[in-house]
Amino acid sequence: MNQDAAPDFSVANLVAVLAKHGIDASVSGPPRTASRMCSLLAVEPHGLYYATREARLPESIVDSVIVCDAGNEPGDDRNTRIVTNDPQLAFYLLQRHFFGRSPRRGIHPTAIVADEASIDPSAYIGPYCVIGRARVGADCALESHVVLYDNVVLEDGVVVEPHTTLGATGVAWTWDPTGTEKIIQPQIGGVRIGEQTFLGSDVTVVRGSINEVTTLGRHCLVAHGTKIGHGCNIGDLVHFANNVTIAGSVTIGDESFLSAGCIVRPRISLPRGTLVGAGAVVVKNPEQENQTLTGVPARATGSSDRRMSGVPVRPMPKSREDGT
Repeated sequence: MNQDAAPDFSVANLVAVLAKHGIDASVSGPPRTASRMCSLLAVEPHGLYYATREARLPESIVDSVIVCDAGNEPGDDRNTRIVTNDPQLAFYLLQRHFFGRSPRRGIHPTAIVADEASIDPSAYIGPYCVIGRARVGADCALESHVVLYDNVVLEDGVVVEPHTTLGATGVAWTWDPTGTEKIIQPQIGGVRIGEQTFLGSDVTVVRGSINEVTTLGRHCLVAHGTKIGHGCNIGDLVHFANNVTIAGSVTIGDESFLSAGCIVRPRISLPRGTLVGAGAVVVKNPEQENQTLTGVPARATGSSDRRMSGVPVRPMPKSREDGT
């Protein structure tokens, strides 16, 4: 759906949608209907906004609907407030409800697909994709100009944005006996992408060099321009920001977060919950889980439990809150 489809942004409907997701919300102020979802950085009349306690609401926001917490309620009726414990989560769920990806199926007629490829009938293969002897699981969506080489496996629900290549050839070589020719090693391994993983545009994942499988786990997020080398083993729920570069044979533990432009050298092992800062260069193995690494070369600067810009704070599971 797009914003021109005139979704129902009435306060009553917004609260009903949140209730379906188990989000409790109360309404303060007169009933209103917003015209579109808006950012605090791009104010428009009659908008639907969200604001956390730390945010400052521009004075120009009037006659709008604001999803906020109890610490950020304007003291007048110029706007209607939908008050909830986590306004960011509530707003994202509303966005997903109104503008999430519509299910698509089938193979675009311009795509080139090998006879040996296995593609689930519920998957979508977009224009000008090239699919080798690969396997594409249920409800996967490949946008235009995606390339899957041989021996690539996409588990269910994987989304791949344009101009991304999975199973690319790595560059490994040695000199011939005379020292005049580079002998290039053929790359014959594979790639496996875990279920519900998102791969942005212009991402490259190199296949294993021999019998290795370059692996990304479940529910990973890989932002645009990131490059992942051969034989890497990436855990579940790992986030890669823009233009991250991971060399070959790197292991990354579950729930790690790699910030924009960082680099990890070959054969490094990052423990679970590692946070690598923007532009950092990791050249040796960290010793502990849940650490923040910053600088060139990267050094541990504290626990990754603290809030950093761009890193969502994960709620504590109930079993940990009550000590069980």
